[in-house]
Amino acid sequence: MDEKRKNRIKNDKLPGKDDLIVDQAKDQLEEKMQASAMDINLFCKDGYVHMYGMVDVLAEKKTAEGIVKSIDGVRKIENKITVAMDSNITDKHMEKELNQRLMNGQRSEDLIGVSVKVEDGVANLIGSTKTLMDAHTAMSVASEVRGIKDVVNNIKVSDDVAYDDANLNSRITQALSTTDLNYPDIIHTVVHGRVTLNGFVNSRHEMEMAKEIAMGVEGVRKVVNRLKVRKENEDKEEI
Repeated sequence: MDEKRKNRIKNDKLPGKDDLIVDQAKDQLEEKMQASAMDINLFCKDGYVHMYGMVDVLAEKKTAEGIVKSIDGVRKIENKITVAMDSNITDKHMEKELNQRLMNGQRSEDLIGVSVKVEDGVANLIGSTKTLMDAHTAMSVASEVRGIKDVVNNIKVSDDVAYDDANLNSRITQALSTTDLNYPDIIHTVVHGRVTLNGFVNSRHEMEMAKEIAMGVEGVRKVVNRLKVRKENEDKEEI
């Protein structure tokens, strides 16, 4: 795109904050989702973004929301984007395809304990995985199946091996230290398997990376991500 919408001046007036959010959101959606963003529309009032339109699969709906959520100034999102439905695709078809993807995908060994039941287009994931990250992987796989309009996660993280909070804290530190993240700036606490991340990172990408690393530690049952991007780096990301 030769000219970003947010730089445009209409009727000799500078755009307001809500206009800037909408313009940046449209730019980001087109850049990152390309053709998939063609039927996505939105408007913003007082930092509250309302999204509507249609996408082919649930994963695209979630991706669009994630893109808009990362924009500075967005306070809340109401995502009413709908997933396109095909009357020829039944719950049984979706269930069969999803089970095949879980059994034959790249991470099938990690998802061997997961099964699915689809009813009215809603995929209910049951069973168990070794890590929280594996459970979220199963959810991502389900969201990519055509016709699935929502995913309910009833997967349990296996407790075959018991880890106390101190042990989990130590293992998270070790996992973070093997990456390029400045892990001493990341403060993590563990209470009954629930991990809370605080501190500062250099980018939103690092924020998500730290969360995924914590989710991948066996024994972690939930991750609350309260990391913040350093102000100077946040400004650079918006340029």
